[in-house]
Amino acid sequence: MLDLHNGDAPSVPADCDVCLVGSGPAGSTLARELSGTRLRVVLLESGTTARSEAADALNAVENIGYPRTPDQWAVRNRILGGSSHTWGGRCAPFDAEDLEKRSWVPGSGWPMSIADLDVYLDRSAAHLGLAAGRWPSDARFWAASRREVPGPMPDARLLQPALWQYSRDTAETYLYEYMRFGRHLTDQVGVNITVITGATVLRVDPVPSGRAVRSVVFAGPDGQRRTLRARTVVLCSGGIENPRLLLTSNAIVPGGLGNDRDLVGRYFMDHLRGSVATFSIADAARLQRRLGRYNVRGHLFRAGLRLSPELQRSEGLLNAAVWLGEDVAADDPWNALRRLRGGEPRSMADLGIVATHARLVVRGLADYFVARNGVPRRYAALTLDGMCEQRPDRDSRVGLSEREDRFGVRLPQIDWRVHPDESRSLRRLARLVADESARMALPAPILADWVREGGDMPATFRDVAHPTGTTRMAESPTNGVVDANCRVHSIEGLYVAGSSVFPTASHCNPTQMIVALAIRLADHLKGEAERRSDTPVLTDSRLSPARATAPRVLVTGATGRIGRVVVADLIERGYRVRATTSKVPPGSRTEDDTIAWRRFDLQEAGDYDDLVKDCQAVLHIAAEMAEPTRMEMANVTATGLLAAAAERAGVTAFCYTSSVAVYGSGVERTAAEDSPVLTADRDVPTEYWAVDQTRAYGRTKLGGEGALRRAARSVRYVVLRPAVVVSVAQIIEIREWSRVKRALTAHRHAHHVYVGDVSDAIIWSMARALAGAGAPGSVETFNLSEDDFGEPTHADFLRKAFAASGDRRFRVPAVPWIVDWLRDFLRFRRSPLRHPGWRMRFPNERLLAAGYRFRFGMAHAHAAALAALRDEATLHRPARAEPFASKPSTVE
Repeated sequence: MLDLHNGDAPSVPADCDVCLVGSGPAGSTLARELSGTRLRVVLLESGTTARSEAADALNAVENIGYPRTPDQWAVRNRILGGSSHTWGGRCAPFDAEDLEKRSWVPGSGWPMSIADLDVYLDRSAAHLGLAAGRWPSDARFWAASRREVPGPMPDARLLQPALWQYSRDTAETYLYEYMRFGRHLTDQVGVNITVITGATVLRVDPVPSGRAVRSVVFAGPDGQRRTLRARTVVLCSGGIENPRLLLTSNAIVPGGLGNDRDLVGRYFMDHLRGSVATFSIADAARLQRRLGRYNVRGHLFRAGLRLSPELQRSEGLLNAAVWLGEDVAADDPWNALRRLRGGEPRSMADLGIVATHARLVVRGLADYFVARNGVPRRYAALTLDGMCEQRPDRDSRVGLSEREDRFGVRLPQIDWRVHPDESRSLRRLARLVADESARMALPAPILADWVREGGDMPATFRDVAHPTGTTRMAESPTNGVVDANCRVHSIEGLYVAGSSVFPTASHCNPTQMIVALAIRLADHLKGEAERRSDTPVLTDSRLSPARATAPRVLVTGATGRIGRVVVADLIERGYRVRATTSKVPPGSRTEDDTIAWRRFDLQEAGDYDDLVKDCQAVLHIAAEMAEPTRMEMANVTATGLLAAAAERAGVTAFCYTSSVAVYGSGVERTAAEDSPVLTADRDVPTEYWAVDQTRAYGRTKLGGEGALRRAARSVRYVVLRPAVVVSVAQIIEIREWSRVKRALTAHRHAHHVYVGDVSDAIIWSMARALAGAGAPGSVETFNLSEDDFGEPTHADFLRKAFAASGDRRFRVPAVPWIVDWLRDFLRFRRSPLRHPGWRMRFPNERLLAAGYRFRFGMAHAHAAALAALRDEATLHRPARAEPFASKPSTVE
């Protein structure tokens, strides 16, 4: 990262392929998605890593319309990571009707459907730290979260359930920290991404014809102006700054870029939010069962209610939603405990608060440590809070003020318009909740005066940092500023990302849609670069290189169950393969040099230099898993010898298949790549609740990682730590376990990752390193898991398998997890207490942030297994096995 505050200006590049302006959720997502490609990307951020008065001053606005929050830091953050620095973390996809043309909503209709965005919403989960990109909000949510439906549902013709997820940054120690996009950005992007802070973009300059982008002009803290030439520019600065930049870029095109039809800055929308009713505090527990926050496998969700699409259509209403608002009391015991822990004053008063509400504390301990739902609070008030989309209005706009900032750029002038339709829609929703409360077995809300009296929402309803619509998307330049690919109409290479492209605003917080569209835009930019012959981009390991010039790849363990899949995938994708096995090779060399086999035993002395000669990449998969006495030589010594030979031979990429077994049994349940690992040079039984063989395997695989780090000089190394690698056949093999084992372990998180995805990830990591990701001599480490799969336990598959096949071996009684845990404790008698491997979680956020996307996924593997079982049941024969079935790595 370059910081213009620190004198890094001489290192600023003169040109780039892609310039990203702004590092909020849109800009940071684009940077991560473009990382590892051959595109040279420069991200310009006006702020730096800390808040400053100088940066805050650049966010000044002139407001001439409906009152808005005066403190701009509360709604807009000029800092690395943008407004994710202070956001509330709430995420949800828009509803299907939000993207549809609605006759009663002028200017509605997107040039795509929500189904077109499903794949990008799914991919957004990794960037936002969500359990999944899409979750059902109806009764299926309660089933997926293993909770009983808390009561009758409302009349679906009037109200429908709504659901929001809360973003989570698993790299932070606080369990529920929201994703701050700038915090880890520079660690998560490759060498092709240059992040420059303290760089305030002043304008975008097109070529003389105005038909294509040429450069951006930016200033450092010292006011010196610099020019960055760029083939592509993406404005990612939010719903106020994006139109401001287009309007001020008027040196060649009068009126500003993309403003041929006077649409830039128009249709400005935000969300008005406030209370529509109140509840009795005594009803808190009843309300929270239906409208509370819920912990689902470490991810928080909030439930609410929204207007049904049918009612919106029949009554001409805007989309709106409500949820339970909780105002924590001053004498809340949990806040008192937090102050006591932090050594803050008021200790005697806080002790009194805790003692007075001891029963609430005891109940909270059970909720936190058992249900992991957070703690029950003491409330000063409970409200029914609502938020409504706005009616698009051409006269609601962001223009330019006559006032200027310190760089001489005109400030944004905001004329925000509010309409009766917003108040009418929220009033109707509040009354429906009151009418339907008895049906839902909820206490009736006390409607706010303005709702009962049919008035407009009060002045307490303010904007909530969701500026939207000012560079709206449309198929035709007559109706919008950008097209369906977010490119400014008629200007080649100029794009806009963020909520400013939304034609309508929904009732949902916009961040997940911002990230999904940024991922979609990144794919488009990569595709455009691939189509330009002068800008080759290697972005996907599934693209086949020409055979004659393809890299030669050494694969060790090529007849093993993972190795066989990798070899087949490499050949299918056009690589030349040198494959090794400790057994009798299945062949020698093909006529077209596709594959050459060699016998090579890691237990024996061998010519490693000859083995890697003429290879551009090494995929080291071979390992000893069965015999502890052979593991040190095969897993540690041979790995070091192979890495040293790769360094001498000038190999570019080296991918090592390790294992999550290196973490042992954690003190903490979550084992990310930087979490504590086993002691590599000796056996410490207390570190791993496992048999001797498994402990030795985990320890020596870690030793192999260490051997790579000691050898690393010029090769780019990638260490993948897969969880339990399975094929379809191995998923089905659970029925062969003893009945006692199936019953005891059915509750376990299986930690399965499909062998096809393991092969795909290995080849992806190789291709990424070959393309230049990572510095020479660097060692990147990634967990390779799918622990966020929605049906992760053995019991989940057993239930589906029994339904598909009727085979009673898939039907087992449920045994509480504590029985299994006590069994392990008595079996291994380890102290201090740790989490067995089956209770741990191995997040894959770092891998996904680097750009990898699962090719198949466990949902595909389960579907294939169930299809095989149905086939078996129909034909009365055993389910057929796959040609390539991987042996699981060891996780006790």
